[in-house]
Order: sequence, then structure tokens, then C-alpha cells
Amino acid sequence: MTTHEKIGQLICEILWDKPGYDPLSVMEHIKPGAVMYRPFKAARMREFSILLQEKSKIPLLVACNLERGGSGGNGGMEDGTYIASPMGVAATDNEEMAYKLGEVCAAEGASVGINWTFEPIIDIDMNPENPITNVRTYGSDCDRIIRMARNYSKACREHGMATTIKHFPGDGVDYRDQHLLCSVNDLSSDDWFATYGKVYQAMIDDGALTLMSAHIKQPSLSRLVNPAIKDEDILPGSLSRELMQGILRERMHFNGLICSDATQMVGFTSAMERRKAIPLAIEHGVDMLIFTLNQQEDVEALEEGLKTGLITESRLNAACARILALKQHLGLFKKQKEQTLVPVQKAMDVIRCQKHLGWALECADKAITLVKNKENLLPLDSRKMKKVTLIQATNEKPAEGYLEEAKLFKALLEKEGFTVRWFEDVPHPGPNYSVRELKEDTDLFIYYANFKVSSNQTTIRIVWSDFLGDCSPKFVRDVPTLFVSFSNPYHLVDVPMVKTYINAYTSNEPTVRMLVEKLMGRSQFKGTSPVDPFANLWDARL
Repeated sequence: MTTHEKIGQLICEILWDKPGYDPLSVMEHIKPGAVMYRPFKAARMREFSILLQEKSKIPLLVACNLERGGSGGNGGMEDGTYIASPMGVAATDNEEMAYKLGEVCAAEGASVGINWTFEPIIDIDMNPENPITNVRTYGSDCDRIIRMARNYSKACREHGMATTIKHFPGDGVDYRDQHLLCSVNDLSSDDWFATYGKVYQAMIDDGALTLMSAHIKQPSLSRLVNPAIKDEDILPGSLSRELMQGILRERMHFNGLICSDATQMVGFTSAMERRKAIPLAIEHGVDMLIFTLNQQEDVEALEEGLKTGLITESRLNAACARILALKQHLGLFKKQKEQTLVPVQKAMDVIRCQKHLGWALECADKAITLVKNKENLLPLDSRKMKKVTLIQATNEKPAEGYLEEAKLFKALLEKEGFTVRWFEDVPHPGPNYSVRELKEDTDLFIYYANFKVSSNQTTIRIVWSDFLGDCSPKFVRDVPTLFVSFSNPYHLVDVPMVKTYINAYTSNEPTVRMLVEKLMGRSQFKGTSPVDPFANLWDARL
């Protein structure tokens, strides 16, 4: 391989399906070692996979965020099977469900040419205020996280899909988002090894093939490896020799591929000058860079780094060796020769097959968790509480005002005999409408809360959309109130006054349907919370 070819192997580029977008643009200056899909239709992914693999001398690693099934959340196919959030799977407390999640991810992903998933997420959700971990994790219990992650990985491994453990050295301690800054895991080294270290070591010993080193600092571990290091010289995992070489390679004996998190993220770009950061990430331990900002400029930075000694020849060769070894392990060279890197079109029949859809319902049935039922409000009875006011609380902006899942929920309640009106369609207590009239017009308030976890936001707390929180549960003493969260499990932080509270973890059709079954008493609540839903607040339990 030429030096230019080796540099290409160090790069994973991002793929979109936008008007006018040419997928071959990722090969403008180099032939990358990998590509990673953002969410779009499965058929288009398959087209892109065929095109790009045909243009690649060395077979591509084709990655995707398959954390919730073939679809959903932060990645996957727009038309794949959405099983549940990782926390929803963890709430079943059944590792077989984690295996099924992994099988759906691997089978549906492989059908369009994906061979690498950037999962499982093994962060520990220690801080309820963290805006990015939350339901993307398997919770806060290390042993449950290990059980779930192992079984997800087992299914992927058995179906030929490489997995990635992330986000080293561990997200979920800080209340800030590493997409927007270098966040900090500030546990002592002893506490880190007892928690994050325990989880990472378990997954390394389980045979993890790849690991994502994130834009997160860990001061105690950095000082453990390098006692003389100055505070201002402590770097995030994606740039830290101490964390990648000293902890991962030397102490934890991880010998798989280390990739960075996305290099466009502020946690990376703000750490040092980019022309230095790109080559030093490789020299300090990253084997593959996730995304370029400007491909030509970043490739030039790597080439210049080789000339000036920021990257040694031995590190370049070691990184390439690990990348090529992963491709060999996955059988990509053999598949390239056999022209089977992308399966035949019929393989896509697995997408949203009846087995996978059935597993989504099974997961919802086992995951939905009754957190509080202080007023014995459940099961619901339309003969006693016929008039329902439904309040949607969300950080999404659906085109028609209401989420499709919320509209389905409303329709299913109406089918059960309830008269359901949106909050926006009813009067609110004030000078021209009394609380007495409210009590006559409304028998029950139900909240459909879906504050979606995603990058680049500083909080997923409830933000009420009107003056003085008119849509908040301010009349819980006058009208019975049921609050259901379909994402963030910690909303009792903001609605501690609510006496009937449910965590459903996932806003998708199977969860909505199973929730109604449980509200009507035809199915028991079976979920066990993977986190403390009260966020250690005394009043939230009342």
C-alpha cells in the first residue's frame, strides 16, 4: 500500500441522502477505509453500498448507529424495525431481549451492506441532568449494562456485524454534552475502575472488536498514567495518549480498533488546532478518524504530520494493520472476491418482517414501567372517567402540530370509549373560565411526554410552551392526572406533584399500543427501572 492509501484507511466518512448529494464525493481526495450512514431509506443505503464498494480497491467498513433496531433514535434506516431505546430494552431486565435487539440491528443492517454498528453504548447514566446519555444507555447499574451489552454484541457477532463499545472514558457523569464542549468524567480513578472500568473490562474480555474514544476528559486516569501532567494539558479521550495507550492498551489490554467520535464535534475542534489535532489523534492512539471536516485539508494535515513527525511511520502502520485485520476478521476480502459484500435484494425482506415487529411488541410489553400509582387511578375506566384532556409535551416539531404516535394514542383511547380533546382545544382556568367548570368538563388529564434525546442540546428537561405553565399539571389536586414519558425517565424532576407516572422509554407504535393495553388493565406492568426515576429527589416519591 502507498502512504496515500494508508492515510485513506484511517478515515471514515459520513453519508447523507440529500437532494443533489453525490455519495462518491467521499472519495474526492482519498479512498476512505470506512463510511457511515446517517438515517435514510433502506433501498438507497443498499444502492450507495453497492456503488461505493465497487469503487473501492480495499473493501469498506460500512457503519451505522444501530442502537434501537433497524430504525429509530440516532441512526438506522428510516423504514427499518424500531424495537426500543436501549433503556427500554434494559427495563425488561431480560438479556434475551438485548440479544433480539442485536439480531434485528445486525440482520436488517446487513441486508443493505452495513457491517459495523457503533453500538453498544456502555455509558453509565449516573447524572439525570445529562442531555445525551439518558435512554441511549442501558441505565445506571453496571451489572445490568454488562448483561445487555454482552447479549447485543453476541447477536451481532453471530450475524457477522462488528460492534463498537462507547463512549470511552465514559459519558453520563457530567451534565454537559460532549458534542458542544469537552465534557468531563470526574470520578476518582478508584471509582472509575469500579464502575466504567468494570464495564469496559467486561466487554474487552468478551471480545469487543472496536472502541470509540470520545471527546471526554478523565483527569484522575490521566494523572494516574502521567503524574506530572498539568491540568491544562489533560486531553479528551479522542486525543489522549494517557487514556488510549496508558489505560486501554497497557492496563486493560485492549487490542482492537480504536476510532474517534466525530471530529466535527466541539469537544474535538476546541481541544487544539485542527492541523495538529488530526495527526496527533492518530499518534496518541486513534486508529480511525470518524469524519473529516474538509477532506482535502484533513488529508493534508495527516500527510504533513508524517513529514514533521507528529505521526510516526510505526503508528500509521499499526493503525492500518488493525483496520485491515478487522476487515479480514469480518470476511470482507473474501466477500469482495465473491461479490457478496452487499447481499442480494431479497435479503431486504427481513426489514420489518413479522418476527421483528413481534419482538418490538414483546419488548414494549416487558419494558413499560409503572413508577407511581398513588391514587389508584389504574386501570382506567371510560365509564367513570370519560372526558380526557390530552397534553403533548415534546421538544420535537411535528409538521402537523402533533406527533404521529400521540395521534395514535388519542385514537386508541377514543376506541376504548373515552372522549379525548387536545389541551389546545379546551378553555383554561382564568377570568372567563373557572376551576369548577374545568372539573365538570375534564375527568382526567393525560400527558404524552416525548423529550427526545439528541446531540447539540443542553437539556431535556420539560419546557412548558405557554405563560405560567398553563399546560403543566397545576391542577392535580382538582383533576386526576396521568403522566407518561416516552423518552426521558426523569420527568418527575419537573412534575413531582403527579401521583400517577409511567416510563415507557420509547415513542413508537408498539409502545403506544402496549401502553393502552396496560392502562385498560388487560396487561400487567412488567418493567423494572434501569435508573432511579426519582433522581434522588425526596418530593418526587410522594
